[in-house]
Amino acid sequence: MEKAKDDGEGSWGSPDTRPSYQIMCFQNLKELKIPTKFFDEHLATEETKTVALRSPCGSWDTKLEQRDDGVYLIRGWQHFVETHILGRAEWAHFLYNGGMSFDVKIYGSNGWLKKYDQTAASSAPSFASSFPFFRHRMKGSNVGHKCTMLIPKAFSRRHLSLSREPMLLRDSDGVSWPVTTVVTSSGRLSLCGGWKALADAHSIKKGDVCIFELVEQRVMRFHILR
Repeated sequence: MEKAKDDGEGSWGSPDTRPSYQIMCFQNLKELKIPTKFFDEHLATEETKTVALRSPCGSWDTKLEQRDDGVYLIRGWQHFVETHILGRAEWAHFLYNGGMSFDVKIYGSNGWLKKYDQTAASSAPSFASSFPFFRHRMKGSNVGHKCTMLIPKAFSRRHLSLSREPMLLRDSDGVSWPVTTVVTSSGRLSLCGGWKALADAHSIKKGDVCIFELVEQRVMRFHILR
């Protein structure tokens, strides 16, 4: 595979002398197990239990927790996953700087380094709400002709009934947009009829980061970060 030209580290074959490991993302939203061999060789003697993760989107402090079956990153990891909008078959490359600090690079399922719009990405971590919410970076399938919007499977199962009841999406001006839903064969809710009109009216484009808050059952408030 040809190497990406962005920063000299666009594919898995790119050189870097720092201790590192790779792991598939989104295996668990709330925690991540650190490879035992890596922990024993590089982290076991450290006194602090705080691990700093750095990426183009910012910096996160996570906590280590030791269990019978290994060591896990816990508090802070879920925030990292949500901010980077990690999907299935995507990978994180952890490069150890020493002192319990890692640079983290995210690779897509095609093996190429993912790029993040720093303006949108830097806004996402600061968002907080008392309502359940999720972030989504818009893809080609979410905009344009016959576009739809898939709600994350974990969010659907935890907070929504898997039915074809319509949903109401409310923008920052308080305008409501009725949207029909479909339950996919994989058990996810898809926003269908009415989603394209909403996306077109708000000039949503590929790469925009949107945040969806579930403020009532089947009512979501959405924010566009550009």
